[in-house]
Parts: sequence; C-alpha cells; structure tokens
Amino acid sequence: MRRVYYEVRRMLAVNSILIDLVIDVFISSLYRPRGLRPRSFGRRLVAGIVRRLFRRPKNFARFPVQFRRTLERLGPTYVKLGQILSLRDDMLPERITHELRKLQSQVPPISYADAKSVIEAEFNLPIKHIFAEFKETPVASASLAQAHLAKLRSGEKVVVKVQRPGITRLISDDINVMRRLAFLMERIPKLRDYRPAHFVEEFAKYTMRELDFAQEGKHADIFRENFKDWTDIIFPKIYWDYTSRRVLTMEFIDGIKPDDREKLRKMGINGPKLAARGAQAVLKMLYIDGFFHGDPHPGNMFVVDKNKLCLIDLGMIGSFTPEVRNNMFLYYYFTVIREFDHATSYLVKLTEPGRNADVVGFRAELAEQIKRWSGAGAFKEYSLGRLIFDTMNIGARHRLYFHGDLVLSSKCIITIEAVGAILDPKMDLAKVSRPMMEQIFAEQMSLARYGKSILRALPDYLEYAEKIPDQFLKTIGMITSGKFQVEITRPPEKETRERSNHFNTMGIASLVLAIIFLVREDLSPTQWTLPFIGSVSTLGVIGCLSALFFFTLARRAEPQ
Repeated sequence: MRRVYYEVRRMLAVNSILIDLVIDVFISSLYRPRGLRPRSFGRRLVAGIVRRLFRRPKNFARFPVQFRRTLERLGPTYVKLGQILSLRDDMLPERITHELRKLQSQVPPISYADAKSVIEAEFNLPIKHIFAEFKETPVASASLAQAHLAKLRSGEKVVVKVQRPGITRLISDDINVMRRLAFLMERIPKLRDYRPAHFVEEFAKYTMRELDFAQEGKHADIFRENFKDWTDIIFPKIYWDYTSRRVLTMEFIDGIKPDDREKLRKMGINGPKLAARGAQAVLKMLYIDGFFHGDPHPGNMFVVDKNKLCLIDLGMIGSFTPEVRNNMFLYYYFTVIREFDHATSYLVKLTEPGRNADVVGFRAELAEQIKRWSGAGAFKEYSLGRLIFDTMNIGARHRLYFHGDLVLSSKCIITIEAVGAILDPKMDLAKVSRPMMEQIFAEQMSLARYGKSILRALPDYLEYAEKIPDQFLKTIGMITSGKFQVEITRPPEKETRERSNHFNTMGIASLVLAIIFLVREDLSPTQWTLPFIGSVSTLGVIGCLSALFFFTLARRAEPQ
C-alpha cells in the first residue's frame, strides 16, 4: 500500500507538470500566426484572456524548448528519458531531438553523510574500515550517482561511484507512470506510430541496467578481456571486494579529457594517430566483439601517457547478436567502400516494418541519401556518422524501425567521430575505417573461419554418419529381398523441407568423413586396412558416393 501511495502521488505530480505543458502549447498555438497572415483581433483577444487566466508570460518558447524544460522539471528519470530520446531521430522530428541534446544531467551533489550511509549500508561496515582515505567532496555529480576519490587500506588510489539514495524507487515509480501514459498514447492513432510503449520498455531496460553498478563492473571486465591485446586502449580495474549494486570501486586513472585542447597541446600528443586508434577501438567493439560502449563522449574518456585512451562510465552498453552484427558490419563495410546498392540491402535487413511500411520508398530515398554523402567533401559537410543516423530517420518516415541497440551504435559512431574531430580536425572516418573493415571482411569470409564452423559441427555430423552403414545395408537388403517399394506421393511442404534438410545433413556428414579418410591415407596401411573393404582410400570413395547419393535425394525432396 505504501508503494502504491508513492506511485499515485508521483503520477499526480507528473500529470500536473504535463498539464502545464499542454496549456503552454495551447496558448502558444493561439499566438502563432498561420502562414504569412497576421493573427486576427479575435484570436489575439482569446489568447490574451487564456494567458492571463492561467498566469502565463506573453512570450512563449518553441515547443521543443518547452518540452526540454518540462523534462528537466520532472526530474532525473525524465532527464535520462530525454537524453535517450535525443538519439531517436528514427522516431522523433529532428527539431525535437536537437533540442533534447541540450539536456544536462549535472545536478547538485548529495551530502557526504548520505554517500557515507549508502556505502556503510552496502558493506555493513564503518567507512573508515573500508577506505584509508575518502574525499568528502565529490569530483563529479550526475542524476543517478556521484564519484569520490578514495584510497584503499592496501594503498591503491580509487574512484568510488555512489548511487543517490532512493533513486531506484523513484525511477521504478516513474517507469510505471510512463507505462500507463504509453498505454493511453497507443490508443491515439497519430501517436501510435511513434510506438510509445515499445520505447518505454527500451528505456526501462537501459536505465535499470545503469542502476546496477555490479553489472557495470562486469561490463568493465568484459571490455578489459576484449582489449587485452590492445595496450593503447584501457579500462579501469574493478575492485570487487568494494563493489555492490549501489557502490562501484574502480582504479583511479589519471588523464586529460580529449576536449581540453590546451593541456593536450602542451603534452605534445599525436592527435591524428590517437583519433584513428579511438575510431578503430569503436569499430572493434561494434563489428568484431558485438559489445560496445553506448556513450563514448569526451567526458567518458581520458588521454593517458600521450598515446593511450581510457574509457569509463560503462553502465550504458549495447550488444548485437551474431546475425545483427554481421548485417550491420556489411552495411557499414559496403558504405565505406561505396558499394551503395549492397549497403542498402543489408540495412533493410536490420529494420522492423511497422504498419503500412514502405520498403520500396525507403530503399530509394536511402540510396539517394548515400549518394549525397559520397559527393560531400569534408567531415564538416556530411560525416559518416551523420549519414548512419539520417538513414534511421529516413526509416521512420517510411514506417521502418530499428532496434534500440542499433540506434545506440549509430550514436556511438557519431560520438567517436566528434571526438576524433577534436583530436584531428581533418579526420575522415570512412578513410580511417577502410583498412580495418577490409581486414575484418577478409577474416569473416576466410576458408579458415568456415573450416572452424565445420569442425564445431563435426560431432553432429559424425552422429549421423554412424547410422549410415546400418541404413545403407538395410536398404540393400530390402532391395535384394524384393521388399523395397517406391510410392510416389506429394507430402506437405513442411515435411518435404524437413526431409530435404535431413538428406543434406547426411550428405555433408558423408562428405566430411570421405575427406577425413582420404587425408589420413598417408598413415600405416596395416593400421587402417579393414576386412572386406580394404584401405581407407576405399572408404573415402564410398563416402563421396554416399554424399552424392544423399545430395541427389535432398534435391528431389525439395518442395516444388
């Protein structure tokens, strides 16, 4: 009952602020002229009465500005919502997403007493028994947490990220309110196309993941493992004895933010080399690992020892399934090498059609957009990241939507491109990407990769292959005894497809065994000679004939 009470109270507060927004939008619409015609006297009169009735100022900001201010009034949950909405050019008009990018998550810090109480509650120990030193003033403060410098009793200097008290309950209540509002919005035809319920669930997934600092620590460990061979891309070490769901303790890494040009100039860093390496790191995350940092902006990155990049704040991450990663890679690869028809085909595979989706129109407009990008000269005219983001906006116009992690990946590319432009104003991401993309393409299409796939599946093939001699001998016995009959029927399509797949599998198993037998012919003949059959080369020939037999049956079994 207490939880319901807080949720209802929060809903009323949210509704009150939203009603204020609706009133402001209504009054500003009365003041807005229609086209080139000035407002009529009657309209100005009504606008003035309504404005005074609700005690509103005379000058109204544009709707995007009003919307941003409303989110800031609603608190940290809605600020986070606005920051994620700012990425969704595939769902919202650009004038709104552009304004939402101005949202700031910097908020007044919580007191040292509150931070201390969170830490002691998590570890059930006085803070002085956990840390030898703990700076009371935070070095950074955001909507979900704040960071303090500290020193462990073993002497290591660390950064302690402490969650704001009560933030989990507040965000949970806000998400429940959002779900109810989204349910109502889904009933309005003009709003339904923006898929509010889908977006709320997506937002809930990302935000609740960020609230689990233990999960963020696991992300850091995964990145450290993925980049263990890259000495110039580093991630902070996590101290698990001092980490929990609400407290994250990681090593302190001293560095300079990439947008601090004056300090970087004094350090004498190689900007172009560092920018290219950062871009390559993001490409590896996206197209090799399928696990990537969702927000690698300058505040989440440091330049260390002149030639290293350190990434922090790993709560928001994205991940791809192997199939999505492959399609995303091929789209990016063919865009970089300017094979635009192929790029368009792979991007279409990544979309989810909505009601009345126009795939043909999407492909045509997308091809035109890519061609415009290819004709642009410099980064400032039209960046590769901007192109990828715009393609998702085009998809929305044609009722084709992208999964949240795909949108997050495009934002990741835009961000690292912007960081690269700070370090190297002449950086061309497409040019930097091409060698790495060609290397990844060659590795993905190599015979060795397919050979590994066959070897992984070999136990399954061998399981079928063990049954081949018995089935073969039974078939021969039935033919010689006159019990073999052929019945011509037309089975259901699903059954014929399953039968075709079965014969194909048997054929592959036979072929694999034949190759093994033929390759092993160099071994001792006495070891591999079998009674009534002869040497292994004979087995290889039988395997090839069996494979041909099963492939023929599979071809005939295919549905017409």
